Amino acid sequence: MLALIWSMACLVLLASPLVLRTLEPSVFDARSFTIVLWAFVLALSAPMLGLGDASTVYQVLLAQTVLFAAFVSVSRMRQRKSAFLHALASVASNGSWFVVMFVLAGALVHAEHTLHGGALTREFIGLLIASVAGILAGRLVGVQWMQFIERRFKIKTDSVGSTALARLDGYTVPALMLTLVAMAAVYYDYHLAPWRDVVIVTALGFVQNGVYAMNTRLANRDHPGWPVVTGLLGGAVFIVHWTYLIGYSETGGLMPLTLLIPYTVATVAGSNMGAMVSMLYENWLGIKADTHRTNPAMYNTVHWHRWLLVGVAVLAIAYLPWSTEILAFFGLAAHSISLPFAELSRPLALLLGAAMFFANNITHTLSSRAGNRNHAGYHAVTCLIHGGTTFFMGAFVILNASFLDLIPVAALGSAAGQLFAQRASLWMEKRLESVMDAA
Repeated sequence: MLALIWSMACLVLLASPLVLRTLEPSVFDARSFTIVLWAFVLALSAPMLGLGDASTVYQVLLAQTVLFAAFVSVSRMRQRKSAFLHALASVASNGSWFVVMFVLAGALVHAEHTLHGGALTREFIGLLIASVAGILAGRLVGVQWMQFIERRFKIKTDSVGSTALARLDGYTVPALMLTLVAMAAVYYDYHLAPWRDVVIVTALGFVQNGVYAMNTRLANRDHPGWPVVTGLLGGAVFIVHWTYLIGYSETGGLMPLTLLIPYTVATVAGSNMGAMVSMLYENWLGIKADTHRTNPAMYNTVHWHRWLLVGVAVLAIAYLPWSTEILAFFGLAAHSISLPFAELSRPLALLLGAAMFFANNITHTLSSRAGNRNHAGYHAVTCLIHGGTTFFMGAFVILNASFLDLIPVAALGSAAGQLFAQRASLWMEKRLESVMDAA
């Protein structure tokens, strides 16, 4: 019965773009719909072929579909002018991320116990298929709906055509700040969760999503330097935040649900604040998107970020063989690094972990830029690749509950991956004539 419910829910999400055929202006994309249909057929068939338990596979499929539909929605709104719609999309994205992690963590931890000598099992492969299909479906379906909303309210990267929406945008950031303060006061007065947990989750959530919003906006612009800086910061803050959520809270366990509201409110406020700060900074520095159409040579003389990456790379490479001694110097324990596909020595596991951060940030930046532009085929290809790297990256993150060990390699991998992907994406966008603000 549960498997049937999950199957029906997935089919409803899959079929939702068909409603766009009845709306004007229609942005229904038949090619995207066909790709998603085949992805769902493959994922729904996996348990019938012995690739995992049906209930678990379908839960992962639905969770990833919902999560990445929310992710692409907030990604598009973060790149555009409307603070109000950005806030709404952030609530769906960040709140669902918190809840969905329960599903994914439980499934992946269970799958870890079925690994034999580091070999991939049929159950693990079933989860991989479901994860990739969900990411592909969620992003392709989400993009079509967001394109409709953007056309309906005349939302561009630097303007909002709807007068009513523009009025709401003016109240959004102050309202979010007041909500953040009110939430903290309620949790403190009614002791809904340990105050230390609330403060740390709120602070880290606000900072992480503020930095992440700036990083994703800058990665979708064409300046090569500032995505590196924000990528380094974002990689480090992500590790610290996730370490706390998964292993160090006073309540124990994985991200207790009592922290859902503080986490969601803080991350939504941080994301909107980060986007606003990034807009001001972009205007101040004159940072633009789609320069391949207006001024292809605009950033050819910017090279300072390379030296920053080289410096961090030297420190990260030195950290790999001597990480145990370096951590001991700061009074930190060195933990065994678990991989979702093999059992290796700590230095080699760290190196492969850095490679996964690098690959995941390449595919994330490619799919983010593609999802914010107007070429469905290119977006589908990047989603397919990103689905695989995200699954292994998620497994790696969840299987390692103590992450402070990984800050250097995570920061380097994140920044280097984004820079590489930005250059590759610009090259592809030129050839496909893919742009952010379609006419």
